[in-house]
Amino acid sequence: MFKKIAAVALTLAMALTVVGCGATSTDDGKIDLAKYKGRVVYKDDVKVTNEMYKQAVDNILQQNSTTKTVKKGTLKKDSAAVVDYEGKIEVNGKKVAFEGGTAKDQTIDITAQESSFIPGFTKALVGHKVGDKFTAKLKFPKTYTQTTKVNKKDVKLANKPVWFTFKVKSIQKTETPKMDNAFVKKNYSSVGVKTVKEFEKYAKRQMKIANITNKVWQKIIDESKVKEYNSKALKTQKEEQESQFVAQLQQQYGADLKTYLEACSMSQKDWEKQLSKQSKTTLKERMVVYGIAEKEGLTLSSSEYKKEAETLAKQQKASLKDLEKQYGKDKVEYAIVYQKVQEFICDNVTYKKGSEPTTTMAPITTAKATKAAKETKKTK
Repeated sequence: MFKKIAAVALTLAMALTVVGCGATSTDDGKIDLAKYKGRVVYKDDVKVTNEMYKQAVDNILQQNSTTKTVKKGTLKKDSAAVVDYEGKIEVNGKKVAFEGGTAKDQTIDITAQESSFIPGFTKALVGHKVGDKFTAKLKFPKTYTQTTKVNKKDVKLANKPVWFTFKVKSIQKTETPKMDNAFVKKNYSSVGVKTVKEFEKYAKRQMKIANITNKVWQKIIDESKVKEYNSKALKTQKEEQESQFVAQLQQQYGADLKTYLEACSMSQKDWEKQLSKQSKTTLKERMVVYGIAEKEGLTLSSSEYKKEAETLAKQQKASLKDLEKQYGKDKVEYAIVYQKVQEFICDNVTYKKGSEPTTTMAPITTAKATKAAKETKKTK
């Protein structure tokens, strides 16, 4: 568990997600930029289909759905209800409550959560109204492996009859918005998009940028060569990443760095080495971003920053003051420049037809090679 969040925390890059000639200087150091204009992408690999767009719209609408509590109505197969329930089994001729069989204010999606309960549990709710209190007799499956404690004794539940008493308290109704002009204007006017038609064009462009970025960005990072790190910037980056990671450890697990290192059998020296490596990786990407930005005139003046940052804040449904307070002005600026650089790269790729060819092993064509292959097979 600790190792998993370490991997996540140490690989976070900040983003709110012609060949360079000579070393480019930034505040973080000096770097030889790889070719970033004219990178080759294949049309079939980066195209955005109508089906992909529809899926993206469905996801957006789902994320903007709201749930309302309704105090009247009848439960149907597709309903979600808030219920109290208590389960009882028969032990020595008496019905007794058992451990784990009782819950209050439990939200149950009748169809979606059917497999999460024993057979018949969620279906028993169908047809009942808000306010109903009723008992359903069910049976644990023969293959049920869990046991329970009754009067401090273990009792097997497999194939055992069980009586669940339910009280239906409310129905949870999910309302999903429609992709219409009103929805677009409310959520995307900050980026100059106000109609469904405009949104489709905007969304498909963003999706295409993402597809192209997935193909070329890491190659640009890998092929760029760091000539020199700014020691002060590197130290600041390490301190910041360690601070963020320690805060995450404390927030999620109530643990400190020493406890984490002991749990992972990691020495302080190994931790420092890992932290240094990741800090250099993060700093390198930032050097590439600002290096390209400087070469292509994508850096921000004070007025440009304010305009772009206010737009970003609206997208995040926050004020610029709150955004800068949460992330820091330098990171807000980096997020904006990062996006501009990636858009520039995507607008300057070289397209080829079809899909990127896959690398396959060349066939054996000579008698000598064939014989060698047979001999190798014999030794295995």
